[in-house]
Amino acid sequence: MNNERGFTLIEATVATLVLTVGLVAMAELLAVSLRMHQLGRNSTSATRLAQDKFEEMMKMNFATNPAISPVTCASALATNVTSCWDAPANSGFIRRWQVAAGPTVRLRTVTVRVIPENTDTRVGTDFTVTSLIRSW
Repeated sequence: MNNERGFTLIEATVATLVLTVGLVAMAELLAVSLRMHQLGRNSTSATRLAQDKFEEMMKMNFATNPAISPVTCASALATNVTSCWDAPANSGFIRRWQVAAGPTVRLRTVTVRVIPENTDTRVGTDFTVTSLIRSW
């Protein structure tokens, strides 16, 4: 019966240290997972907002609407130019768009830039999409 002694203090300390390292690694993995989830959600929202703007512009008259004019919105991605930006309600983003003449009269090359209103770097970065739209 002399062999039934139990754990020593050193063995218990080493086991506690190993358990602590494992738990800290799991907590770090959880933090990274939450960050990736937030970035994915923001990318999805930004894509949806850009697509909504493209669909809205396709309904506009190219001849009379300044928001689709290559002259008015030629360099509107860097700053908020009148008629070339908006902030959709409750979205947390600002949309800016740049319009260039397309290969034909009925086409426009449109670049939509979606920017998070919160400048916190943990939220994500700008999202830019370019597409051709046509007048119906």
